[in-house]
Amino acid sequence: MKHLFFLIGAVSLLFVSCGTTDSAIKDDQPYKAVSAQEKSAAGQAPSLEESAAKLDAKTVAAIGSYVISEEKYKIMKKYNEDKYEYKLSAEQEKEFLEYVINKKLMAIEARKLGYAEKAEVAAKYEWDFDEILSHAYYTDMVEKKLKITDKEARDYYEKNKEDFVELSAQHMLIKNRDLALNLRKRIASGESFDELTKKYSEDATTKDQGGKLPLFGKGVMVEEFEYAAFMLSPGEVSDPVKTIYGYHLIKVNEKKKISFDDSKEKIIQMVQNNRQKELFNGVITGLKKKYEVRVNENLLK
Repeated sequence: MKHLFFLIGAVSLLFVSCGTTDSAIKDDQPYKAVSAQEKSAAGQAPSLEESAAKLDAKTVAAIGSYVISEEKYKIMKKYNEDKYEYKLSAEQEKEFLEYVINKKLMAIEARKLGYAEKAEVAAKYEWDFDEILSHAYYTDMVEKKLKITDKEARDYYEKNKEDFVELSAQHMLIKNRDLALNLRKRIASGESFDELTKKYSEDATTKDQGGKLPLFGKGVMVEEFEYAAFMLSPGEVSDPVKTIYGYHLIKVNEKKKISFDDSKEKIIQMVQNNRQKELFNGVITGLKKKYEVRVNENLLK
């Protein structure tokens, strides 16, 4: 069971009832409903037989007067599986239900002992509950309103064909600039890029293969490396290129165009992300006009 608790130990506080004195949180209907049930449950100590007697066909479990309905349990389970991208087996689902019950038992007792009134608990609850609310709002107001068509993706590809290129390249990594300059001269004089790379490169991952890199497109390498590499023609070797890793000598062997079919999914995702940012900024601008936002800058110093 230990491995499962590691997986589900961070199950969302959407289903953990921690109270707060904040008026905005008190007005949240899901919070009020759970709070009322737990307060009632906390004042009772029914036997297992009494709890079991309250179960019906639509109730997964009862803790005192608190009921975990089939609908609520399915939401909890799906939320957990989606969040951790993990499908619970039948055996793990039993452990998950036990975890849900144990967590709820502790939450009920914690409320009875006054933990819900502690500022730290209240602030953490508000943060997590707002995270879930805002995500649901974002999904409806931004994500669901955007769908990129194949035609839009094709138009983007045609206008930006120069970006859809992959390079077959090699590099050697040198820590010392003077040595990098010297090696560049030796390559220009006819010495083998592969052999010099095997002897001098400090990139242990690629040096034994003569510095050969996997095919890469734009947005993969660090900015300085990418800019220099895409400026080269096949067969050319760069001057030393400084990055956070040291100095690189880059040799481009081939430039390969990426077809629309191979780029389609990436384009759709990229265009959709850009439009979501624009729509999101518009939504936030509208909300800031609707609700007055004030910040005490003095407390941030």
